[in-house]
Amino acid sequence: MSDAPAPSPTPTPEAMALDSAILRVLMDTIPDRIYFKDLQSRFVRNNLAHARELGVATPEDCIGKTDFDYFSREHAERAYADEQAIIRTGQPIINKTELITTRDGSQAWGSTTKLPWYDQNGRLIGTFGLTRDVTPAKRAEERLIEERTLLRTIIDNLPSRLYVKDQESKYVLNNRAHLNFLGVKDQTEAVGRTTTDFFPGKRGEQALADDKLVLAGERIINQEKPDFAIGGNHWSLVTKVPLHDLRGKLIGLVGISHDITRRKIAEQELERRTEEMEADLRMARQVQEAFLTRPYPVFPGATGQRSALEFAHRYIPATTLGGDFFDFVRISDTLCGVVVCDVMGHGVRAGLLTSLVRGVVEEMGFRAADPAAVLGEINRSLMPVVEQTGQPVFATVFLGIIDLTAGTLLYANAGHPAPMIVRGDTGVLMRLAPNDPEPAAGLIADIAFTNHQCAFGTGDLLLGFTDGVIEAANAAGEMFGDQRLWEFLRRTGRTTPEPLCVSLLDELQRFSERTAFEDDVCVVAVQAARPN
Repeated sequence: MSDAPAPSPTPTPEAMALDSAILRVLMDTIPDRIYFKDLQSRFVRNNLAHARELGVATPEDCIGKTDFDYFSREHAERAYADEQAIIRTGQPIINKTELITTRDGSQAWGSTTKLPWYDQNGRLIGTFGLTRDVTPAKRAEERLIEERTLLRTIIDNLPSRLYVKDQESKYVLNNRAHLNFLGVKDQTEAVGRTTTDFFPGKRGEQALADDKLVLAGERIINQEKPDFAIGGNHWSLVTKVPLHDLRGKLIGLVGISHDITRRKIAEQELERRTEEMEADLRMARQVQEAFLTRPYPVFPGATGQRSALEFAHRYIPATTLGGDFFDFVRISDTLCGVVVCDVMGHGVRAGLLTSLVRGVVEEMGFRAADPAAVLGEINRSLMPVVEQTGQPVFATVFLGIIDLTAGTLLYANAGHPAPMIVRGDTGVLMRLAPNDPEPAAGLIADIAFTNHQCAFGTGDLLLGFTDGVIEAANAAGEMFGDQRLWEFLRRTGRTTPEPLCVSLLDELQRFSERTAFEDDVCVVAVQAARPN
């Protein structure tokens, strides 16, 4: 009895037909492109997916044709060379990623595998292959590479020093600014080393201590810290945050530091200059207060009277140096000048301008008895400031001259809120508002201001104020206004300067519900004294 294996049964035609049908179904349903070629790289058989990719109706339409009929010459030559190499060597090509270009110029990426094709007798008769469309994956990979390149370009060109450390505080990545800061030329000299390898000592140890806090879950955001630089005082603004992978696992930290030494030096210099300026402002405020609180002038009156005129004022500046100014000027025993002025703005500039206005009034001396002439001189003094600075500079001014002998008030007004007179004998109110108001000083060169006159007898009271009074606002944004001031004076009736100023300021504070105001508040009152 022979030990030789029994020969395999010859497949029946039905079995062969079934195998062929299974192979055809498999080939035509698989999305990958399958093809067989002869020794001259001509298509012998391919599946439906490959036929559709080539732009033909059926696989049979491809038989006898080559890649040169469907693809660009460059791609066809490359494919032909690969297939001829397989035929010569018998070595397959496995998962080769290549850019495939058709004859119309459209492109796609494919992963190609090609192998030698043998017949049933082991004779090489051609090649067969499978190409899978990997265009979406390749495009995503390209976008990822582009984004990484862009990110790396941005990182390396940031002026701030950026770095990534692992869980042992060893450098994993550094941008160019940080490499320069560490004193190394490329990434390989920094990877695997810690801060203390470059900066031994207290500051390096502090940096590692900060790393431990961050690796424990804390975040360091924009903290100012002494820098590692040698020589002088150097500062950095430091941020460190934990770094997690896609699964949320802690893998290290990301840090960024920015040299703020220049800013710190500038801040220190600014602080020094601010202190000097504040000292100057305090001194200027003291000088300003000295002018505003000096004793009221005394005018000879009737027997038993201390002065023929009684004065009072209240002044609350919005800032250290206010822009409001008032003065009572003793021109003679019987002539008293009353000045109320509001210079544009607040602070140093306003304080300087009020000094200019005060200087003009005092310099005029006896000429101050002509209010319109004084306002004209103030206007001429402000115009050079406007011309030299190129910025608007103006002041509203009311100047009144009380003549005790004539019982009159001669006044001129350069855009200032109209003062009020309370008649001593009747309590009637009178607003000193001219029919043709004139502009503030400093707005129009060579303007001629106008004098006006009214009676000012025994018991009459003049109330002057700046716009801070009528523009004082409450929480709803409603201003105190002229009407409320008028009603207040009607309720108050005949009174004397000091109680009037006190009660008016109280009224403003009750209305606005505040003790300090957004604008300077100035109130002055002058009354022709009644005989005792």
